[in-house]
Amino acid sequence: MLAPESPPIVTQQKTRHCKPVARGGARAGRKPAKIRDSGRVQLFGLHAVEAALANEKRPVYAIQATENAAHRLGPLTARRGLEPKRVLPKALDRQLGADTVHQGVLLEVGPLESLTLEELDLSGTLLVLDQVTDPHNVGAALRSAAAFGAKGLVMTQRHSPPLSGVLAKSASGALDLVPIAQVRNLAEAMAELGEQGVTRLGL
Repeated sequence: MLAPESPPIVTQQKTRHCKPVARGGARAGRKPAKIRDSGRVQLFGLHAVEAALANEKRPVYAIQATENAAHRLGPLTARRGLEPKRVLPKALDRQLGADTVHQGVLLEVGPLESLTLEELDLSGTLLVLDQVTDPHNVGAALRSAAAFGAKGLVMTQRHSPPLSGVLAKSASGALDLVPIAQVRNLAEAMAELGEQGVTRLGL
């Protein structure tokens, strides 16, 4: 169950005849904004790390893993040209905190590039989040979106959590599976989607 923050909005395409969407959810004539954080991110948990390694668009830099985790991830790390640094679980506890469920692996990655509305596939269902700030809730929403075959998730640039390790762990790999668009103004983005023939449903 998601915490009772602003409810998500589910959208569905009702026509395939679409005109181009202004980038970033902005009106025509406004300069689009593509968001990409330059900082590195630490991902942990087997599903989150497996999905990140399998995502060719995700920059990966270094990995620490226990013997068991390194063995499980071997084909993926080899394909990405990574050699896991073998560590004991306590070493990861010290880095991430004793209460973190890291499952014996820590992957250092670059951030994902935020897409624009124009780059999302409007042929199916999109999930739109309005000021959902808890990373666990956004992660759960991404997990559900992936399970139901959603074509993407739309969220605001502000009043949304960073796409960090906590969110990725909660998403159980879906962070690297579901395309995400971050927009400046959600009301304008929803209006743009409506102009493209997208049916908008508020929950």
